[in-house]
Amino acid sequence: MKPIKSINLSAPAGATRLSFGRIRSMLLLFVAALLFSTQLTFAATKEMEASSKLKNALSKEFSGASDVKWYSEDNKTFMAKFTLKERNVTAYFDKEGTLLATRRYIAEEHLPLAVTNKLAKRYPNEKVRWVVEFESDGNTVYYVTLEGDKTWKVIKSSAGGDMSVHQHLKKV
Repeated sequence: MKPIKSINLSAPAGATRLSFGRIRSMLLLFVAALLFSTQLTFAATKEMEASSKLKNALSKEFSGASDVKWYSEDNKTFMAKFTLKERNVTAYFDKEGTLLATRRYIAEEHLPLAVTNKLAKRYPNEKVRWVVEFESDGNTVYYVTLEGDKTWKVIKSSAGGDMSVHQHLKKV
């Protein structure tokens, strides 16, 4: 098999150009899909009836949870999607009912001060679009999606403000 030396990425004759708005919409969808890859694992699964062990674990960990829906792909790890205090939350449990991790959208103003300050200093010209709080084994990590004039960035940050660029995309 011969290696490919070049690929022509130009549009074929007669192809229409995408507007900035359409490209922006496509990028938003792409970033959201990549950011929530943990949820994609369960995308092909259907809603299921949880065992009493799982239901009890959920009510113990999240008193007041409503609109609960359960999912599992392998009957070893279970995902509960629910509403708690008007927020959408996703919690992951093992089959014994042990809480493994949680994920939820939060407002920018709910970020720890150390994170907010570092974001403002490092990325003063970029706007916060989404914030996802992910907690596992007592550690909390924030995934902050920033939009700049020419780029999208997903910043991964600890509660203490240790940051790294998790993902970087250029706008077309």
